[in-house]
Amino acid sequence: MTASMILLAVGCIKAGMLTSSNLIFLRYSAAIMQHINWDNLRYVLMVANKGSVAAAARELQVNRTTVLRRIDKFQENLNCRIFDRGKAGYVLTPEAEKMINAAREVENTLFNMQRQIAGHELKLEGELRVTTTDSFMLSVLGPHLATFRQKHPHIVVDLLVTNSILDLNRRDADVAIRPTGQPDNGLVGRRLCDVEFGIYATPEYISRVDRSRVFRERWIGFTDSLQATPLGFWFDAKIDSGNICMRCDSFVALCVAAEAGIGLALLPCFLGDRSSLLRQLEVPVPELTTGLWILTHPDLVRSARVNAFVEHFIEALASP
Repeated sequence: MTASMILLAVGCIKAGMLTSSNLIFLRYSAAIMQHINWDNLRYVLMVANKGSVAAAARELQVNRTTVLRRIDKFQENLNCRIFDRGKAGYVLTPEAEKMINAAREVENTLFNMQRQIAGHELKLEGELRVTTTDSFMLSVLGPHLATFRQKHPHIVVDLLVTNSILDLNRRDADVAIRPTGQPDNGLVGRRLCDVEFGIYATPEYISRVDRSRVFRERWIGFTDSLQATPLGFWFDAKIDSGNICMRCDSFVALCVAAEAGIGLALLPCFLGDRSSLLRQLEVPVPELTTGLWILTHPDLVRSARVNAFVEHFIEALASP
């Protein structure tokens, strides 16, 4: 693809010229642009933004060696040097800075094209990328995914199970089913139901708990993606770090640890109540109640398969 073709594609998007002929061109453009290794570019951009490999590695949740390897591959593909390393850290070379700025615009254009093309798909077939958490997948979604498959056998759901919030603007996923108090303003969707939380442990452990000192008991805490949430902030405010005996990055792991008798765990009630090995402590935490949302990007609301999936799960989950 030449630079002029990319600029024409950018112009079509910005001008809103999404005619049938332009759609054909944009499909072709997107297919060609897919061959660019945008994943390696993501590592380059993170180092450029953070100024160091170590900071980029922390943000991307990978090790330093992985970041360096990705940068080397990107430089090898382009046959040029991307960074100058000095006392201030990693700085883009003048030539690379112009190229990276252009690449950012092209990358954003690619995501816009992909969303707008997908938003005009009228057939109930093809792939649909859905993200949710492991706890919802384990406890709630399985039967409803099965009935959706029965209704729409030609739609293939690619399920991305993670506690991290994937970026629907970048089409990391088409639809998200996740708990949140306030969804991103750039997304559209519906609050399906409330998600309540409780404190859980084994009956044997609960029998030894002093209710007046519950927050000084032995607790299983949060790490990584769960720590940077309202639940994590509540936990840090209530529980002294000296009382944390273990940390987990998912509610499923928390549940398993609590079932083993390791300590008290803060769990969504739909997961904790499901366990035959746990009991809920009679210490209510209503302030932690949040909403379960189904969300998508506005560009995708007219997609037949996105609309079918959203409507199915609204009907399935929008109940007490």
